[in-house]
Amino acid sequence: MPTTVDVPPALAPVFRAAEELVARYFAKKAERPAEGTIEIDSERYVLVRAASLSERFFHVVRDIYGEARRAEADDFARNILFDLAHAIGKSDAERFASTQLVTDDPIERLSAGPVHFAFTGWARVRVLPESSPTADEEYFLLYDHPYSFESDAWLRSSSPADFPVCIMSCGYSSGWCEASFGVRLVATEVLCRACGDEACRFVMAPPQRIDDHVDRWLAASRASGARRTARHRYPVPDLFARKTFEEKLRQAHDELEERVAERTAALEQEMKSRREIERQLRQSQKMEAIGRLSGGIAHDFNNVLGIVLGCAEVLERRYPDDEAVGLIRDAASRAAELTSRLLAFGRAQIVQADAIDLDEVVDESVRLVRNILGAHIELVREREGGPLVVWASPGALQQVLLNLCLNARDAMPEGGRLTVRTRRDAEHAELVVEDTGIGMDEATRERVFDPFFTTKESEGTGLGLSTAHGIVTQLDGTIEVASEPGAGARFAVRLPVIDAPPARRPESEERPAVRRDVSILLVEDDGALRGVVQEMLTRAGHRVLACDEAAGALAHLDAGAPVDLLLTDVVMPAMNGRALADETHARRPGLRVLYMSGYADDDVVRRGATGPGTRCLSKPFTSVQLLDAIDALLADEAGPR
Repeated sequence: MPTTVDVPPALAPVFRAAEELVARYFAKKAERPAEGTIEIDSERYVLVRAASLSERFFHVVRDIYGEARRAEADDFARNILFDLAHAIGKSDAERFASTQLVTDDPIERLSAGPVHFAFTGWARVRVLPESSPTADEEYFLLYDHPYSFESDAWLRSSSPADFPVCIMSCGYSSGWCEASFGVRLVATEVLCRACGDEACRFVMAPPQRIDDHVDRWLAASRASGARRTARHRYPVPDLFARKTFEEKLRQAHDELEERVAERTAALEQEMKSRREIERQLRQSQKMEAIGRLSGGIAHDFNNVLGIVLGCAEVLERRYPDDEAVGLIRDAASRAAELTSRLLAFGRAQIVQADAIDLDEVVDESVRLVRNILGAHIELVREREGGPLVVWASPGALQQVLLNLCLNARDAMPEGGRLTVRTRRDAEHAELVVEDTGIGMDEATRERVFDPFFTTKESEGTGLGLSTAHGIVTQLDGTIEVASEPGAGARFAVRLPVIDAPPARRPESEERPAVRRDVSILLVEDDGALRGVVQEMLTRAGHRVLACDEAAGALAHLDAGAPVDLLLTDVVMPAMNGRALADETHARRPGLRVLYMSGYADDDVVRRGATGPGTRCLSKPFTSVQLLDAIDALLADEAGPR
């Protein structure tokens, strides 16, 4: 049996081996008073008077707090001693395991702890048979310290103890066992010789189970008639919820000065935060106003383009050989595409990705960029050649490139060179935008992608580069910046290359309809566009009820008119398209809805105009696009919810 610890017979061989190992370790102790050192196996040790870490420590803390705050002082002292001892025990266990023990077995690692405890003078440990140390939340250890240094210190002093005093013993032993088993553990003293009990007894368990184990031990002790003190006198140390003792000490020194300093700092921070919020609010209001203006213009302009495209189709059928009609149609299509690009440039949008050729998108965007850079800036386009197919949205990438080019333009007020380069880098396609402008310092580089950050004072929105960063990230790519003051800037966008051919638009403008005998309720406040859309539908064989407002449409439904599909504009006076759809579904559950909008698709999504059984068609559109959208919606079996 081991001589420095008492354990159940089943554990005796393990603890005897640990005792031999620890004894060999401490046999290496070398005391050199001339140098002021004590070393064991190249590790420095110190001797500390036991009372200094127990009874005397409590008195020192009580003197600092004052007699009126004695309970607060005792709580502070307990937390300090427990946390310190827990950290020391955990550190000692980890160090001893890494240098002296060659085992991962938690029981063998634990066994060195009580022996180490005895050799360092803390206490002798007696592990009781009820113990069940396991590497999970069922861990339970019941043990005694017959000769605890903390109890001895209090018993030898003239000061009575009215609480369990073996705080460091709790902390050190639970720290050692926590490191051995890899489970969070705390220990509490349920009997204490300094309080008049027959022994110093401890319960160790995970924090969430400690109270249950203590309650069971108290019940068992009560049943056996064992003498014990009151349960409430044995608090469980709270290692995992740190006390704010530094703040309390500072308040004890000069509470008034501290409060003034805190309030001053809080006021300064509040004023700073308020200025920042006001700045962001101004930026937000500015962007909201621009968005509303561009959205309204786009809605009206796209309505006009819709009329032009629709009439061009009619004229083309009547005069198929008239070249002028084809020119009208092509011009309207280019105008519609330009409007779509301008809207994509002006605000963030939901990215509808597809396989695209990066070089084609960049070449097309560069042609647009040339018109806004000015003659004082030389634009250079470089490419390595070879396919660069990525999964992205052309409009989103155009927005990224435009934002980067505008940023470069603003950095070269006196002129310079702007280089747009594409190349393949391993499994990524790289788009580089490089300028010879004023460059950026480190502070600016660190915040360059932050929303609302701008170096243009009141002129910039601070959203261009942050939007570019968000789009690239959404496409599983990265964007990086390299710049130094006076040396220009280099932005590099890297997107994953995919092994797929670029997606192409269908060459045919017409295809057979799935169904051309549907009753459609058409709601459009623009009379001319309403007439064009009605012509498209009736020519395809659909039956149409046309209305200029939501009230008329609801009247048809209330009158029992047969309707298979609601085709409605989104933005209308009195009642918008979404509200009309809600009223329609209240009357005709399951009715499919096709929205028409002069806004970009993402704007409609934010308005809530898409979902099961619904689709959105962006204005302007051709008859083929309209009929395809109707066919796709009617083929959808999901229906609205």
